[in-house]
Amino acid sequence: MPKIIVTEEQWIQKGMERFEQGGIDQLIVEKMATALGCSKSSFYWYFTNRSSYIRQIVETWKAQTTQQVMTASITHATADERIREVLTQMFGKTKRGDFLFYLRKLSLKDDSYRSLLNEVEQMRMEFMKELLVQKGMQPEKASQRSWMLYHYYLGWYERLKQETLSEEAIQQHIHMIWTEWISN
Repeated sequence: MPKIIVTEEQWIQKGMERFEQGGIDQLIVEKMATALGCSKSSFYWYFTNRSSYIRQIVETWKAQTTQQVMTASITHATADERIREVLTQMFGKTKRGDFLFYLRKLSLKDDSYRSLLNEVEQMRMEFMKELLVQKGMQPEKASQRSWMLYHYYLGWYERLKQETLSEEAIQQHIHMIWTEWISN
């Protein structure tokens, strides 16, 4: 039987999938190796230990979930278009798993993850604040709105994470947010 080579990216992707389903308790090297169809020794080609693996998973999640949203919105010309793109990225998809929930849980045990989580959340709120300021909102009001919007999103996602929303429902929701919090 030929030896199956698994890349570092495949290990990280598998780790992200498992982490969002159950946190660090789901990151069992033997089970992931079986799922990837390789031996567990390939894990150690890329990661010194489980802690470095968890760190890499979280750093990759940070880059993918935060930077991708910001990058996608920058391609639009006006502040309104950029804000709508961010709202679509935020509210346009459910069933993403519970990565943020399990990261919060991990951050209660490890201050370095608490710092990273705070950094991500501040970056997200600051980005929205800057878009709102570009739209013409006063900085203090923009800061308050971005804080409210982010925390609203956290509750919204927790409530609807298991549901599939229609495109119409998503657009109605974005319209409501726009009308109540953005255009005022």
